Amino acid sequence: MTLLPTPARLSPVRDDHAWPFPIISGSRSHVRLRVWPTKDEAGPLVIATDLLLGAGLVNDAEALCRAVSREFGKDAVVVRHFPAWSMLAISGEDTFHKLTLDAEDTAHWQPCTSEVLDALGPQVLGFPGDIPPASAEVGAVAPPPQSVQMARVLAALLRLSEDRVIERRQDGWPTRHGPVTEADLEPLSHLKLSISALERLTRFLGEADVDEFETAAGAKRDKKLGKIVETLQEQAWELSFLADEMNTEKRERG
Repeated sequence: MTLLPTPARLSPVRDDHAWPFPIISGSRSHVRLRVWPTKDEAGPLVIATDLLLGAGLVNDAEALCRAVSREFGKDAVVVRHFPAWSMLAISGEDTFHKLTLDAEDTAHWQPCTSEVLDALGPQVLGFPGDIPPASAEVGAVAPPPQSVQMARVLAALLRLSEDRVIERRQDGWPTRHGPVTEADLEPLSHLKLSISALERLTRFLGEADVDEFETAAGAKRDKKLGKIVETLQEQAWELSFLADEMNTEKRERG
């Protein structure tokens, strides 16, 4: 059994869906970061959800621990989280590991899935924007349909290009506009996050049924959609190559 501090509340005091931290290559990676205060003067409980960017929290575990220690104190307890849908989760279920650094600055992990679920409940599972998985029990509340989840994605994407009034005249007339969401991503991180989003949206698009009635016109649409999806996949790969080139150049100049 892995000991964790007792959370002082069930909801986190911080929930950052793309928390940046420096990694050994000199660039930055991102995780979903959630922080809970704990009882008995223990350090905060910090859970970092792997977003599968590059090496992720397998090779960047040490960098994550150091970054959490700098921002939240040496007593912070670091837990990495692989969501159930990710290839790093064990047995297709959410997986949590407590991370610690030894005297040689090497990260060691201990499984603590059951301890995390006992302390925080099922709402701790999943990916940013998810809700707790539906229970198998009769009468359990089901997750929202795809339309709701896609609406959340669209709302987030709109914030990337929307602007807001940041200055008005005395009569209320707007004179200046600024972005709703301030840019804070380094170029390499910008690419990595975009690649991950593009790959997932491409797979989602590929599942669209454009030949519902099995007609000749529908078959043509299906063929055309297949080509579009293939092109998007190729472009995601091209972006990955660009990111690799930028990473290599940065290391050489560093």
